[in-house]
Amino acid sequence: MRYMYVLLNLSDFKPYLLTFLFACCHLKTHAQKNLKFKYQDWSEDDNRIHVRSWYAEANTDIGNNWSLGVTGMVDTISGATPIGRPPTENRSEWLAELEEQREAGLINFSKSTETFDYSFELGVSDEPDYFSKSYAGQISRGFAEDTLILSAGLSYMDDEVDSNVPGGPSLGIQSKKTKEIMFGLYRMIDKKSSISLDITYGRPEGYLSDPYKQIGITETLFPGDPVNERDVFYLYPENRPGKRQTFTTYLEAKRYFEDPDGTLETSYRLFADDSDLLGHTFEIKWIQRIGDSFAIQPTYRFYTQREADFYRLTLDGSGISPAVQPSKNDPYYSADYRLSKFNASTLGIKLIYFHKSDLNFDVSFDRYSVSGKDSFTDQRVYPDSNVLTLGMQWNF
Repeated sequence: MRYMYVLLNLSDFKPYLLTFLFACCHLKTHAQKNLKFKYQDWSEDDNRIHVRSWYAEANTDIGNNWSLGVTGMVDTISGATPIGRPPTENRSEWLAELEEQREAGLINFSKSTETFDYSFELGVSDEPDYFSKSYAGQISRGFAEDTLILSAGLSYMDDEVDSNVPGGPSLGIQSKKTKEIMFGLYRMIDKKSSISLDITYGRPEGYLSDPYKQIGITETLFPGDPVNERDVFYLYPENRPGKRQTFTTYLEAKRYFEDPDGTLETSYRLFADDSDLLGHTFEIKWIQRIGDSFAIQPTYRFYTQREADFYRLTLDGSGISPAVQPSKNDPYYSADYRLSKFNASTLGIKLIYFHKSDLNFDVSFDRYSVSGKDSFTDQRVYPDSNVLTLGMQWNF
């Protein structure tokens, strides 16, 4: 199951391969051997979802201005998640228990020349009901002694979704393909300040529904029968569009202040798609050095989202007759709370210990709070969470 959670303190809700790739190319690539480890524990309140993630990354120079990066990750996911039915006092009626594991790997080849930097990336992710292959490439060029860097890139994701899950539409293995194109700009304003801008356009196609998510409608059995007539609430698989257009803009600014020996980082992210889903993310960080051995980083992130135009709590009164199997054609409908109108905030603190000039350790804690902002979605579907992250980096 593709679930919404934050890995390694990345921004909200979805790990985009191309965005990650471009984050690594705002600066010219200088081959350096290093090894990174991360562990993260994401725990939702009220015994909802619990995710444990282990992450390792290694980078090394392989000669002729080429470098190789290898990343591996293992997630274990357990707990309960809403299936789409409005909450009741009985948790088993609107929450589905799950327990599964995901393994993912990523290989990156990059080359630096006097004029251009290149990067090529291959990835794979495997879990019981979802298999994904990803490919990405980017090119960047520096100007004015690399104080201005322009980038462009493409990515392609080829996913297989198993719809034969409990409560699913039983369509077998379904295909989902996503193409993305991105343009980036990095500008060093002076020795202490920089800005960067990334713009991404995506085109997912295929099976875009979540096979675990359902939506309900009240049906009357034996109408007119004074003895047997009764209303029954039935659940049907959701039906999302078979094509989608997404647009993402990310703007970041950094400023170093010499007197307190600290750095201010601010960012804004806009996400929109053609179903009227619109999200804004604002983030601010302050990185404060404390002597030669420590740094502390408080963080605040705020996210606000407008609901998708096909989000509904139920199909009652809509005039829609749901299908037993999703058609990917209009009318579209989903009761997935992640498509609703809501606000979310994250307040975090991170401590970094520099054991040596080439070895550091970090620990961070984040509190994630979310609340629905429409007038009909039950607040119980929105989970608050605690996130603990431990890390280590060794340059050699």
